[in-house]
Amino acid sequence: MTIVWNTQRVSTGLTEIERARPVVVGRIKQILDEYHGVVRSTRYYDILLGDFIERYLHLVYVAIQDNADEMSKNYEPVSNMHVAEKIQSDVFRDTLEFFSAYTKLPTIILATLRTLTNFGPTSISVSSSPIVINNSGLLGRRDKVIGKFLKAVAKQRSSKVLFIRPFSGRVSLSWVGAMILWRSWAQHDDFNFKYAVNVLPDNVWRQRNISQIAKDSSLAEVSCALLGVFLPAALVEGFSAIRAKIFLARPNRPAHIYSSQSLWTHLEFKILAAEWCELGTQLSYHQHGGWYGLDELHVAEQFERRVSDTYYTWGWSRGDKNTRILSPVIPRQRSRSKSKDSLICFDQPQQIYRLQYFPLSGTLQTMYDQVAEFVKLRNSKTKLKIRLFPGDYGTAQREAILAARPDANFGNSEDIFEQYFGSRIVVHSYLGTSWLETIGMNIPTVCFYDPEAYKFRPDAKSLIDELARVGILHTSGSSAATLVNKIDADVAKWWLSTEVQLARTNFAEKFANFSPDWKNQWQQEFSRLLNS
Repeated sequence: MTIVWNTQRVSTGLTEIERARPVVVGRIKQILDEYHGVVRSTRYYDILLGDFIERYLHLVYVAIQDNADEMSKNYEPVSNMHVAEKIQSDVFRDTLEFFSAYTKLPTIILATLRTLTNFGPTSISVSSSPIVINNSGLLGRRDKVIGKFLKAVAKQRSSKVLFIRPFSGRVSLSWVGAMILWRSWAQHDDFNFKYAVNVLPDNVWRQRNISQIAKDSSLAEVSCALLGVFLPAALVEGFSAIRAKIFLARPNRPAHIYSSQSLWTHLEFKILAAEWCELGTQLSYHQHGGWYGLDELHVAEQFERRVSDTYYTWGWSRGDKNTRILSPVIPRQRSRSKSKDSLICFDQPQQIYRLQYFPLSGTLQTMYDQVAEFVKLRNSKTKLKIRLFPGDYGTAQREAILAARPDANFGNSEDIFEQYFGSRIVVHSYLGTSWLETIGMNIPTVCFYDPEAYKFRPDAKSLIDELARVGILHTSGSSAATLVNKIDADVAKWWLSTEVQLARTNFAEKFANFSPDWKNQWQQEFSRLLNS
């Protein structure tokens, strides 16, 4: 693929996706209402399928662009290109399986698009292989035990507020303490119950919902034409049986439900939230990572805000009456010896599976080069521990680092917060979640990024510029290394200086408002909700 996915290209794509979304949502509502013999609200389907629709639209858009790009360079007739006359597609079990296939999906959707364009709907068949759908949100043994304990200590079978996945990672002891303290009105429940549903794909229905497209069909038209292939079975053939099992396991409807992650691939939460909200339950949702509030357009943020009754952020609200500021759950920061410096890295597959303002194909190499620049030019006797981004994205990042510094020290086994707490300074190669965590917890932070990959909202620009002025933000790895070398003898003196702390505090107030007093904030906020 030769497309450079910089900010301009991403902006064009996001704008077109925004136009297509209402059409695709409307079509999904129509065909699923007919299939299940019901009439449900648009919000119901947005809660249930919003995560799938976002990812699906991005994949189809990129496939259309890649197809046009390759056709423009190929002077052979399209029929002579490498396009299969027949293609068979497996049915995805649920949205988690769909998301997990992110490295393969761009190729699959591009191949399906080409075949459908050139040979019509009968050229695509859907596999009839049986499918078993299980609870995709099951937890590890430790968190399962804690979940059972917290469920047992709750005073009522039906709590006023139900917390589902209120944070990333493992359940902390501070959260256990909060749940015990709030047990008269709150309950923690990750829907960690087992079930299995056997499904046969409805080939007749799916084939009927694959429609003809032309070479100039719009994104909305192409996306609607392929729904019969890609809609997960858990929302079609298996939906009624799964819904019945979920309601059998959780029959009591709370007044309020809260989560910060479960709108993404947690099917059990999404079904219960969609159903309960139709009956009057209020959905409170919380920002759970970086980019929110900063990106000029962030589709995950728009989806989460759109379906929530109350949306909580790490500091920004922009005047929306349903958007409120609430510190996330954060671990207690312990005093530790600062024995190392840390470099936190980002990575992505070369295949585009979603559009966002961060390094993508065409700008990923710039990020690798910046990281190599930094590790090559950094000059310190303090060990640098390099934390690669979790996931299998190839070896380009590691190889670039080793070429620049053959004795580089890698390690991901330590809890990331423990790594923060044990570092003199934490350097980040991207503007995601981790840099907001260290800035919010007042840990010395430096971050470098490629301005061709990120696009900020206008009202965040002055705060970003101030972080750059005091040396926290850099647009090259070499600039970040120069600053780190300059302050190496006394990192704390630089970090605690008046101008650096003022820039940090002003930024953190809007975008990284982390508070060790989060329990009191939550107590007051949910008391307000329950009394309103």
